[in-house]
Amino acid sequence: MKLKPLLATALAALLCLSACSGADPTLGFDIRAVLGTYDPQLACGESALLIIENCFEGLLKKDENGEIAGGVAETWEVSEDGLRYTFALRDNLFWSDGQTPLTADDFVFAFRRLFEKETGAPLRADFIALSGAREILYEDADVSRLGVFAPDAGTVVIELAYPDALFPELLTTAAASPCSEAFFESTRGRYGQNLDYILFNGPYYVRRESASHYVLSPNPNHPGGGPFYQDIYVYVRDEADYDPLARLTEEKIDGAAVGYADLSELSDGGFHVDGSEDTLWMLLFNQEDEYFASKNIRRAFAYAADKGAMQAALPGNLRVADAYVPGAVTVGGASYREQAGDRFVGFDYDGALAKELLKDGLAELGREKLPTLTILCPGESLGAMGHLQGSLQENLATFVNLAPATPEQIASAVASGDYQAALVALTPQYNNPAAVLSAFAGQGEAAGWDFGAVLRDAANSKDFAESVENYSLAEEMLLQEMPALPLFYETSYFAASEEVAGLFYSPFGGHLRFEYCR
Repeated sequence: MKLKPLLATALAALLCLSACSGADPTLGFDIRAVLGTYDPQLACGESALLIIENCFEGLLKKDENGEIAGGVAETWEVSEDGLRYTFALRDNLFWSDGQTPLTADDFVFAFRRLFEKETGAPLRADFIALSGAREILYEDADVSRLGVFAPDAGTVVIELAYPDALFPELLTTAAASPCSEAFFESTRGRYGQNLDYILFNGPYYVRRESASHYVLSPNPNHPGGGPFYQDIYVYVRDEADYDPLARLTEEKIDGAAVGYADLSELSDGGFHVDGSEDTLWMLLFNQEDEYFASKNIRRAFAYAADKGAMQAALPGNLRVADAYVPGAVTVGGASYREQAGDRFVGFDYDGALAKELLKDGLAELGREKLPTLTILCPGESLGAMGHLQGSLQENLATFVNLAPATPEQIASAVASGDYQAALVALTPQYNNPAAVLSAFAGQGEAAGWDFGAVLRDAANSKDFAESVENYSLAEEMLLQEMPALPLFYETSYFAASEEVAGLFYSPFGGHLRFEYCR
């Protein structure tokens, strides 16, 4: 059973087989859709980020070991209270046209633009720790109140509303890339639409684009040193029967995100395979639904779910989840899940408690019993979900209908609110527990609980140990309120030739960087 259509349909292939060994100066990989924009503030989805994160660079970046390092910033300092970051930019910086200087003002403009409503940036709420961000997002304050300043052309100052030890991680994401205000204004609303309306500042730039492929070449104006491999070909493969295994074994591409069922053949074929537990699958409840608006009924479903019965039906890349943050997420260089623990006391399967909670929930609604309820789920999940269906029906004395649907249909139903419950996947786009937990920040406000405040408290920690403790409390709060029931974690896999050296691959969204490939 292949349960994760998101990874299989979002990122097809990655990198460098003979290229990194010097036999071939080019690299090849696939994406599953053409880019809608080159605008890094709008970038989302693995296909877009695969190109954009190689062609843009923020104040900070990840080095070849996955550690935070200077990007556009050569050095930086953090105040003792953790509220002020001062970045000194590298000298003689230019955009990819070789004529436009890159200055501190480009970061001020980029961050303000990130928070403009008209921009519609999907990740702006992730930067809530910035001074002024909350007022801009929720009180319609002007973006000039944002705590990002340029005392001079070579210095960026960022002020936070509260300390956040994991804030530097956010500065490595595409959303934190710079933007030249003068160039942006010159595009007259067409910024990022094609190569005529974009400037890059990363180690690569897009040299050529077509409906079938993109070509990335080294950016001669990037300050980084060392050899870069020429002409990275990014092929657009959007066919329904796309087969990354065949593309790999036929040497059409140099690396790929692959499925669990392909591991044996890849191992026999001499490929190196890495796996990362990077995704949570959860049963998302529609809190606008008459019945799932009841916290007691949501919790009844949680206690009635015998997840142990599901494990036997899960393939080897899935394991039962009793919390929200998957194992690949780290805090302070160690797995957050290992530090926080896999389970929390008081949330185990309990059929008797489920019956009591259901009784209380129905009484609140003035109902005697539940009607037939429908769960949307990918067709590939029906085997495992059948075990869940059985335990729910046994403990809650109601019929639960499993309705197979495509990922696109489920996403559309969730977006429109036209569902009761749905099995959905959540893969963090950066390495931070908040990348998962912030998905629930807006939920529960009608019931009187502000989860966003809980996350702010979790971020406002004096050290990594306190951060883990506070994020654990946030997870426990979610388990109490139960906007979604965690069901299982999924491990995703990336395969490349054993000759590959220096490829930086991040499991969070399938990001990878070619900068260190030698």
